[in-house]
Amino acid sequence: MLEVKRTMNDSYNNTITICNTFGLEIDCIESCTSIVRNKQVVIDLKLTDKRPPCPDCGNESVKIKGYVAKKINHSILNDKGCVLVYHARRYICPICHTTYYEINPFVFKRMKISSSVILCVMKDLTKPSETFVSIAERYHISPTTVASIFDATVNIPRAKLPRIMSTDENYAFYSQDTHSKYVCVLIDQQTGRPIDILPSRRYDYLDEYYSKIPKYEKDQVEFIATDMYEPYRRIIRKHFKHSLHVVDRYHVAQELNRKVDSIRLRIMKPYGCINYKDRTQEQKDAYYLLKHQNRFLFKHFNNAMCKDKKRLFDVTRKRYYNAHFRAYLNPYDIAQKLVSIHPDINKAWELKDEVTDFYVSNTVKTAPEAIEKVIKHLRESNIEELVAFSKTLSNWKVEIINSFCTSKAEYNVSKDTGEITVEQKRINNALMENRNAIIKLVTKAANGYRNWERFRNRCMLVLEKGIDFEIDKDDGSVKMVEKMDPDN
Repeated sequence: MLEVKRTMNDSYNNTITICNTFGLEIDCIESCTSIVRNKQVVIDLKLTDKRPPCPDCGNESVKIKGYVAKKINHSILNDKGCVLVYHARRYICPICHTTYYEINPFVFKRMKISSSVILCVMKDLTKPSETFVSIAERYHISPTTVASIFDATVNIPRAKLPRIMSTDENYAFYSQDTHSKYVCVLIDQQTGRPIDILPSRRYDYLDEYYSKIPKYEKDQVEFIATDMYEPYRRIIRKHFKHSLHVVDRYHVAQELNRKVDSIRLRIMKPYGCINYKDRTQEQKDAYYLLKHQNRFLFKHFNNAMCKDKKRLFDVTRKRYYNAHFRAYLNPYDIAQKLVSIHPDINKAWELKDEVTDFYVSNTVKTAPEAIEKVIKHLRESNIEELVAFSKTLSNWKVEIINSFCTSKAEYNVSKDTGEITVEQKRINNALMENRNAIIKLVTKAANGYRNWERFRNRCMLVLEKGIDFEIDKDDGSVKMVEKMDPDN
């Protein structure tokens, strides 16, 4: 048996709420009642009869032919499921016999969900952690409906190529068309706004993509930041002959850390193959350090700082009890034990810090000579992994040196002295890494996407801070609009 409960003193409140929600005047609603049926609020209403003239002949003396009850999902009025039962008048013209409905302020054509709910759905979809399922549950509609609303509302085209462009791949979507596991992300490095997201990073796809972009637009690009993926270099040399190709510090450091970690694993593996009971104490210590304290290998020995703004490897830092060594140790003590395990560990740490210092202490003028020294030291280490890395640096030497070029000057004012300092900003891909993290969050929250266009538009929407949504005053549809202030 249906649970039916008529609410008292709700008529006026519901009328006010509906008027505020849909931008109507109080005299626009003729009647409004509500009941609760099976834990769902049902609001029954009629609009004031304003007799709009015949749309065909203009006759104003039209008659009411009848009423048609239209059910509209509008859950934002209540924390429960909520349905508007709108009794729409159908008019007939006695002269030309044209029939037509009164203007529906709640939905746009062929929809059964109010424009206000659609607006809320679209605003929620700009948040990366939201999914079609979570939004569907919030507004008491199906995930398929949310997806359909999104597909009908969002279609973000490619933006114009900027002065400084960052290109990177993201393991976020498998494209059956291109057979690629990586999507290629293009962003404007100055604004952080997305240019486009492509289903593949392969040379043939990128070549075809950029071939469709006008030459004058590509010629306006001054800098392009990428990682050390060879097809990117081939694409830039073919399509962006006037642009400076930059391989930034982050990707060089990322590749170097992989090599250092390979050295660590190589040295640790023999200890792991020995049964724990059969290991000597020295072997147990080495395995423990390489397995559980290896994070220190990736810190700069002289410059790494803690939250207290003191050096991490300061010999005077407070010591804490270490259960393995049964002694009180600080990071400096751990570091000394790590480098004593094997000469390759000591040398790898030393050369890793040298690469870091190379970026800190050089300019575009001194970088060419300095990188040659770094390559020489890596090669002379005779450590297989570092020799391989020296070849990588040599191969990408020009692009790495280009990363020392500055794109703009940033003026900073000291809070204490009021002194103005000028900092020349280098080209890097740090902003891209932030955008990639957002894309991964979108993918993870939804447990992946199967529809490429939907995935692309969703990521573009989340990354694009200059987009907002509003209800069109003419037809009641929800449309994308440009934000007045994209930063907010």
